[in-house]
Amino acid sequence: MRGPNTRRAAATAAAAAAVVAALTACGGSAVALQAAGLDLPTTSTPKPLASTTVYTSPDGGIYRNPVHLDVLMVARRSVSALAQRLGTQQTWQPLQPFGDFTLVAVRMRNDGKAWSEPDVRDLQIASDYAPAQAASGPLHAFYHPTYPLASVSDTAPGSECRPHLDPGQSTTVVLVYPPEQIPAAGIVWGRYQEFALRVPQGGGVASLTDRSVSAAVCPGNQDQTQQAPAP
Repeated sequence: MRGPNTRRAAATAAAAAAVVAALTACGGSAVALQAAGLDLPTTSTPKPLASTTVYTSPDGGIYRNPVHLDVLMVARRSVSALAQRLGTQQTWQPLQPFGDFTLVAVRMRNDGKAWSEPDVRDLQIASDYAPAQAASGPLHAFYHPTYPLASVSDTAPGSECRPHLDPGQSTTVVLVYPPEQIPAAGIVWGRYQEFALRVPQGGGVASLTDRSVSAAVCPGNQDQTQQAPAP
């Protein structure tokens, strides 16, 4: 599986321009979750489906700051209302025939001693679950690799759509991916050469309906050459 050199490329120059324009702007806006239209499954006590720890560094690598990740939910939902809010209806239109988009909810907790802005743009779903039509043509750019198209979070994004977490602070981030055919065994989700988790479909998040959340388009990763995690 190839990296994101052609992450948001399209079949024509006009389509490519539209993709780049939509996905390189890290725009955030405060919206109510119901208004975003995601209709997430909720639970009063979310239980992790899978967990891991990643590291960030505020000083270029001298100090490694641990950030704990709990995957709370994998589900498919309509994102039409969210796309309207983000202005991505045209960009995501080629994906609509494949049904509901794939949502992965992640709880991030800063367990370190310094501030942290963990990257979410390179958290991938293995491309094995992509529709057959994505093997070539304009859909290929959405799935090979499968990076998030947008994020919805209960904290405002920092630089490059990264959530800002002070020591001890946590946030829930819902990552919006293209429609996937989720097998019974679940999906493989992770970061290339760092971690890969097998995550079943299901789970839920604590209700965010009455809270202000930030929705943002995830910028493209065209400057990287990484592969998706293998199942």
